[in-house]
Amino acid sequence: MKKNLFLMISIVVTILLLSGISVNAGYKNVTNTEINIPQKLNGCEIYNITVEEAWDLLTNTDNGIQHPIDVRYDYEWYSGFVDTPYPENTHWYCLDLLKNETGLQIFLDTYAGEEVIMYCKGGYRSLVASYLICNNFTGKIYNMLGGITAWIAAGLPIRNNTPPATPDIDGPAKGKPGQEYDYEFSTTDAEGDWVYYWILWGDGCPAVEWIGPYESGEIVTLSHTFESQGTFNISAQAKDFYGNASDWAELTVKIPRQKAIRYNLLELLFDKFPFIRRLLGF
Repeated sequence: MKKNLFLMISIVVTILLLSGISVNAGYKNVTNTEINIPQKLNGCEIYNITVEEAWDLLTNTDNGIQHPIDVRYDYEWYSGFVDTPYPENTHWYCLDLLKNETGLQIFLDTYAGEEVIMYCKGGYRSLVASYLICNNFTGKIYNMLGGITAWIAAGLPIRNNTPPATPDIDGPAKGKPGQEYDYEFSTTDAEGDWVYYWILWGDGCPAVEWIGPYESGEIVTLSHTFESQGTFNISAQAKDFYGNASDWAELTVKIPRQKAIRYNLLELLFDKFPFIRRLLGF
């Protein structure tokens, strides 16, 4: 059944691309009536837009926030993707993920109520992806005509991505049990992307899971208390907005056992002169 549905979608998309119905100067609302969408996709609306229109949408938050979704394969993604400013950065969600129920549902949940701009290399896969999601999507779907090929031809910017630098961890390397200490975490991203941190304290306490986003170079201060003695390794990893993760950084912290020192003068006297204890009635 799923294969038949996908085959029907592919046929419809091919007809649409060959007919050139969606190419126009303004936003074109494509409906099932205009391209004879099968009944199962009834009610689906996709707005086909040019790369110039996509650029205008993605560089101006006054018209709302649109999320560009790159549905190409991983090797294509890593070779470069459309460069648009935060918070309208490109997200990568391969078309193959939308072909199974789990991947499709994750997408629908993640972008529920949002506006997405689907794109691929030339426009075919993004339109297939649009039809796969549209039947149950609660947001708004744009399809970028011509894909990243047309984007590059129009002189619009693309970029690659590298992971953030291994984080720096700064704070006391020695302390006392039960005392709170501040630790600072920071990293830089070559492309200036916003970053997230995952932190392990090394003492069995719950991890700090992907906090952020923070600006590249921003210092993040967190407090922690080591409740027992021992040697602990604080570990931290950073990832950028696109999910590219750094190597792990570590800081070793030693919490030695506290020596019990008796400063009570009376106790010292009692130990030295036991008869004083008897005289005083202790």
